[in-house]
Amino acid sequence: MVERAPQPHPNRRSLLRGAALGVGALAAGAAVGPLSAARAGASPTALSGKTAVVVGSGFGGAVAALRLGQAGVRTTVLERGRRWPVNPDGTTFCTINEPDGRSAWFADHPPINQLTRLQSIARYPGLIDRVYGNGIDAIYGVGVGGGSLAFGAFTPQPRRKDFATVFPAQIDYDELDRTYYPRAKKMLGTSPLPADLLANPAYRGARAWLDYIEDFGGEPVLHDFCVDWDVVREELAGRTPASYSIGEGPYGSNSGAKNSVDRNYLPAAEATGNVTILPLHEVIEIREISGQDRFEVVVKRIDESGAVREHKTLVADYVFMAAGSYYTSALLATAKAKGTLTRLNDHVGKGYGNNGDFLIARGLLRRDCGAKQGGPGVAVMYDDDNPDGPISMSWEASPFPDIAGGSNMANLIQVISDERGSIDYNPATGRAELNYPFGESSSDVDARGRSFAGRFHERTETRFGSPATGIPIYTRLSDFGSGCTWHGLGGMVMGRACSHEGQVDGYSNLFVVDGALLPGSSAMVNPALTITAVAERCMDRFVAARS
Repeated sequence: MVERAPQPHPNRRSLLRGAALGVGALAAGAAVGPLSAARAGASPTALSGKTAVVVGSGFGGAVAALRLGQAGVRTTVLERGRRWPVNPDGTTFCTINEPDGRSAWFADHPPINQLTRLQSIARYPGLIDRVYGNGIDAIYGVGVGGGSLAFGAFTPQPRRKDFATVFPAQIDYDELDRTYYPRAKKMLGTSPLPADLLANPAYRGARAWLDYIEDFGGEPVLHDFCVDWDVVREELAGRTPASYSIGEGPYGSNSGAKNSVDRNYLPAAEATGNVTILPLHEVIEIREISGQDRFEVVVKRIDESGAVREHKTLVADYVFMAAGSYYTSALLATAKAKGTLTRLNDHVGKGYGNNGDFLIARGLLRRDCGAKQGGPGVAVMYDDDNPDGPISMSWEASPFPDIAGGSNMANLIQVISDERGSIDYNPATGRAELNYPFGESSSDVDARGRSFAGRFHERTETRFGSPATGIPIYTRLSDFGSGCTWHGLGGMVMGRACSHEGQVDGYSNLFVVDGALLPGSSAMVNPALTITAVAERCMDRFVAARS
């Protein structure tokens, strides 16, 4: 039986609200808002009678589910997390400064924010899973909607020249720019921070960031966010629970302002009548059926205590991996090691990068940024003249404790680096692990990040006042620097472990459509939009090749 997606927050007034509430209308042929874009690339009868399993329901999995459903494929989406329907009273998600069991995937402590990391919480199928690796940690969203539930809502498109530096020539930027980036933006409902919100007193942190860019001598590049700004206006008017207007977001949006894929792609997929989403279903093994181009997917169904209620084995003509870069790679690296997928090549698990991310906090600033900062952001700045190579820097709104005052900022520096780790099966533990052989003293990303943080400090703080102002903090001990990434990418890299269309080498019916497919970087920007666009490209080619 198909489990229908929850209704969005009743105060949503955008096109996406009409889309999510209009699932029945879509089934009858009356699409609303971004759901009308769901018809792009459809071939309704091309694959009728075929079956597919999609492992994961984030950006890539949601795209795969929709396009498979439109093509007539009976599709089961397996998601290990729970559904997160947004309640009108604003209690769906916990907050950054007051985390509880909802924050973490069966953990004893909250996964982020050093001020709360030692707090004990109840074990629960919470929103964020922190993968503790050797040399780096990685953060992933868990639930129906995957990483889109927990990501920062940043959806910038990379510059052409940066994209060409990172991606293989087979991925045509012009094609993405012409077809797939616009389609992804329309489906996700992305747009820049509106001028009226930027002028609001709650957004003085955003204005301060623009001033700092000017102080540095840079140019702000305004970009899109995956946010319904009408809901943020409702927050500021006090008509819906505050979330983005006070810097919340990593633990989910209690106002319903985030346009996560459980509000667009996934409802549209279910509306095809061909797609079933199964929450609290964790994939534990994938194996080929001898003599057939089919697969068995072994799953355990758990309850909210973590207890296993049953095991299932699903048989499918196609499997699409979209469990997040680490878990997609881990499942396939394990299958290779155990011999359940015998034809995987030696690139499986390799090429894992942290997207060149270097997170810093800046304290004792001379500009008033506000404590609870309206967000999630506003603009990125590029410095192509940086002595250590091109670099980008963004501001991320944060709900700093009131005691911290309004003199703090969080910024993300991003570089293009060749540093790569791997996801490897460890027979001693019987599980895959994340290995990243670049410590704080040996990492090129850290060295370049520290250098630029100092250069930015000198230009924007020291020359305007006392050298004691604008202290940059980037120690890995506080989850800054490059020691913990929200943007782990690679592990099943295009052109190596997979084709440039996501087909896993050695298999005609096994595909990767999430961040594991990207080459360890999304070219100095946050990767969500590019993951979505590349997944759209992969699915168009999948359907076209079988029509």
